[in-house]
Amino acid sequence: MTVLLSGCVDLWTPPMDTGFENGQAPAGALTVITNECLVINRIAQPLRELLDAANAEGVGLAPERSSFLPPGVTGPPKIESCYRSYDGQVWWRNYYCSIGECQKAATPGSSKHGFGRAVDFQDQRGELTFESPGYLWLAANAGTYGFYQPANQQQGAPGEEAWHWEHE
Repeated sequence: MTVLLSGCVDLWTPPMDTGFENGQAPAGALTVITNECLVINRIAQPLRELLDAANAEGVGLAPERSSFLPPGVTGPPKIESCYRSYDGQVWWRNYYCSIGECQKAATPGSSKHGFGRAVDFQDQRGELTFESPGYLWLAANAGTYGFYQPANQQQGAPGEEAWHWEHE
């Protein structure tokens, strides 16, 4: 695959404590949460607790099960809403750069998804928006479980994504 280059500045700082290259995690480093969501082992329990708490309060929060792309756009080969392989990172970077929004995808090899420390969420309404029940619940409660939304993805930021949250 070809990576499109852009003039966008990446605001992500990749963690260096995983013991593997970004997007190349060995199976033993990851825990399955759903078919679409694997996370680095140390955040599996906090993520499960977060999901259980949200759902106990009637918020249908879950890792994304769809790419939520516009009609007619063929999605990535595999939905990876948490850990994202290097090839998956390339696919998303190429997609966002092709629509002039490079800032919405990290340069492949620098994504928190590639270290299994990011989750793209959906709720009972589908893809999260800044007004959806899932987003509002996360904004009020995610910190209790060690999750936060990076400043560059908050509402009004150049790379705003209501669905993207990371673990410390």
